[in-house]
Amino acid sequence: MNLMKNHSRFVFATLALAAGSLHAQRPEDKPLPPPPVHLEFRAFSFAPGEHPGFASVRTDDVYSLEKGYGFDLGTKPGGDIPFFFSVKVPEGNYRVTVTLGDAANESDTTIRTESGRIMAVDLKTVPGKFLTRTFYANVRRPQITPPPPQNAPGGTMVHMFLAGEAEARHWDEKLTIEFNGAKPAVQTIEIINDVTVPTLFVAGDSTVGDPRRGPGGNWPTQLCQFLKPEIAVCNSAEGGETTKSFITGQRLDKVLSQMKAGDFFLVQFAHNDSKPQWPQSYTEPATTFKAYLGVFLAETKRRGATLVLVTPMERRSNGDTVGPWARAMREFALESNVPLIDQWTMSKQMWTALGPDVGTAFADQTHLSGYGGYLLAKNIVRGIKASVPALAKFIVDDFKDMDPAHPEPPPGYLKQAAGPGGRAPTPPEPGITPTS
Repeated sequence: MNLMKNHSRFVFATLALAAGSLHAQRPEDKPLPPPPVHLEFRAFSFAPGEHPGFASVRTDDVYSLEKGYGFDLGTKPGGDIPFFFSVKVPEGNYRVTVTLGDAANESDTTIRTESGRIMAVDLKTVPGKFLTRTFYANVRRPQITPPPPQNAPGGTMVHMFLAGEAEARHWDEKLTIEFNGAKPAVQTIEIINDVTVPTLFVAGDSTVGDPRRGPGGNWPTQLCQFLKPEIAVCNSAEGGETTKSFITGQRLDKVLSQMKAGDFFLVQFAHNDSKPQWPQSYTEPATTFKAYLGVFLAETKRRGATLVLVTPMERRSNGDTVGPWARAMREFALESNVPLIDQWTMSKQMWTALGPDVGTAFADQTHLSGYGGYLLAKNIVRGIKASVPALAKFIVDDFKDMDPAHPEPPPGYLKQAAGPGGRAPTPPEPGITPTS
């Protein structure tokens, strides 16, 4: 593959993915071959001078659709806020390699991608020394390939009913990398599309979804820092969703359109499933909730991927508000031989251990603070190591286990500046407010 020679050219190589073998009885049940996938390589240098094969980036290079790369969200290196660099790319998984450091100064960098997914924290260098770090970033669009033929049922777009979601960074046309920390410094960035890397998909509600902005986030937002650069994370959770609405709103279709053999699918629901005042999406623990979990299982197995159920964390009151759904999920997992991470039990242990300080883990009665998201991320890794050995091999070797009965103090990166928000907000829809 040849390196890019100027700012605007892409290098593409078309690959064909082999269709998974399914033992279908009828011709119409056989899966269609996947569409062609493009391999893309882009390289950028932020250091002075010429660097063959790299596009030289100046501090006044502002992102635009026409240019296809540049500093974004009104930021640039220097100053007291994080800076963002974006590159227009097709949706997919990207192996990103960054070289950090400064020839004359110390550096201290935290890296996030898209809507705040934490890839690495507190990467420090001394003057004249440089550090290279590789990670995977997932880029996606809300569009879904229309099902052939034209008169076949199916949607072409993820249904977004919450104001502002369409403007979130995880749905736009580019890969956005955030450089934060005490003294962030980047020398080079290399971005390579990888169609073979395993993907860890996540489904859930607002207790699982990525934030619009900020240094914290829920457990999937903070999970990537604990993973080896051998797997990508695609967090498809969003506020207001239930096991039912995730299916009827085309979100499961979007996940399935990207899922391949060897992938993983972590599914956590209950907070909105438990709302009978939402009749279109409410589910009952022993009946419809389990039935919709069965849909997730069947569709995941059909594609050769692994479903992992995650029981919901309990609310700040630490009662039994989502307990019936957590217990139903445990029963379904046992009946269906599905791996399960019992986050509900671990969260109750943690909220009890925090005692009068439990409010530090929450932003309100249901939604977490960045600290709460960090604690749950540690619990999820603990659960992966205990229950999902095929996924546990992707956990970093130096991960430090945490006993839920003895919560760790908040990490320093939660105090970092949040930076600007996403794209221009849209006015709220009448009668719709963000919810769990």
